Amino acid sequence: MLYTENPFTKEWHLFDLHDHNTSNPGRYYPYKLANLHGYEFLAFGMYEFPYIFEVTEVRAAGLLMEYLHNLVVRKLNGTVRMVRSERTPLDGRSEFDLTFAYTGFRPHYMHDVSFKERGGYCVLCPFHTERDFLRHLLKPFSFGIWFVLGALIVVCRLLGRLFPHLFQRNLLEQIFFSASTPHRQPFPTRVVSFSVAVLIFFLSEAYNAKIIALMSISKYFDRPETVRELIESDFKIAIPGVRAQLIAEALPGKLITSKRAEAIYRERGELMFDEYCTVTYCYMAYLHAVIGRNRHGFQQYVLRDMVSERLLTLQLATHSPFYETFAEYYERYFQSGIWTYRLEFLNRKLVREMDPTGNLFEEVVFHFDDLVCVWVLIVVGWMLGTVGFVTELLWVHLKRRMRNVWKRLKRAVDFGT
Repeated sequence: MLYTENPFTKEWHLFDLHDHNTSNPGRYYPYKLANLHGYEFLAFGMYEFPYIFEVTEVRAAGLLMEYLHNLVVRKLNGTVRMVRSERTPLDGRSEFDLTFAYTGFRPHYMHDVSFKERGGYCVLCPFHTERDFLRHLLKPFSFGIWFVLGALIVVCRLLGRLFPHLFQRNLLEQIFFSASTPHRQPFPTRVVSFSVAVLIFFLSEAYNAKIIALMSISKYFDRPETVRELIESDFKIAIPGVRAQLIAEALPGKLITSKRAEAIYRERGELMFDEYCTVTYCYMAYLHAVIGRNRHGFQQYVLRDMVSERLLTLQLATHSPFYETFAEYYERYFQSGIWTYRLEFLNRKLVREMDPTGNLFEEVVFHFDDLVCVWVLIVVGWMLGTVGFVTELLWVHLKRRMRNVWKRLKRAVDFGT
């Protein structure tokens, strides 16, 4: 048996230790932390979206602030104050009640609650979509292709020489520029011309397919997807104004000096990241990758690996009596799905607000630039056709002049004799 006395009413209560079913110890030993009576919960944390971000100079918001509001304000009847200074602004407080992302090691009373997600730093690299066409168009053919083309020209010329009654015109000219009356041609001529036309068609289609394949982005542009591929590539990393020693150790030989990065940034501004990679918070990196082309006109993408990974934790004060409450409430908050839902909602909301493409034409899936390779091939074909046509005119003009000169020379010789 246990006797207890209410210090205010002086009322005595009898508590039977063996009768657990009928006795309620909460009546005699109440949980005093269930009501904080307006206690100010002092918190400090590093701003990291979507957990904590600044709304005004005196007000912060985010997923962590929602969690603290639901637990401390609505459930425990307290207040929350998020400060930006590492030094406690209240007298009589030796440390913060809560610290976010600044977890310190303690031999006792660690009192840390780790989030299910992990934060860290990601590498953001430029992504070029321009294609180099003329470089591939000017590539020479292989010896085998030159042999096939040469044999085709020789065979067509020999057929005209050996069988003039069947091939009265140049067979290649007849195939490329077509004959006015192909149905009047002899049957062997039509068979040979059709066979050569089919061969030329497949050769041209294979050539166009090869050229378009060479013009593809993945085969021409260097795009590393992991940290290891980045180290093996020619990309350099620039972080203006930051001396990232840990990043330099993780990416040997890739990080340029901070002085050089600052000089390039002063000269080119944000356009420097069209050439150099950079390291930033993962949420900022993914944001830049999602919005596509930024206001400076270039696009970036995020490597799959984090260059630096860390746990996101909440750490309570050394002798804080709130640790069990925070740990249990976070597990319930996460298992209910509210944490994940709000996390995804805030990420989507930030992407919508920062998306600069308000034009509906940017939402189409097929652009004029996707057919640039076709336009280039057409223009190059016209240019080659024009060059061939002009060459043919010059050749005909030269033959006429040579014929006139030969006639004059022959006439002069005949007159002299």
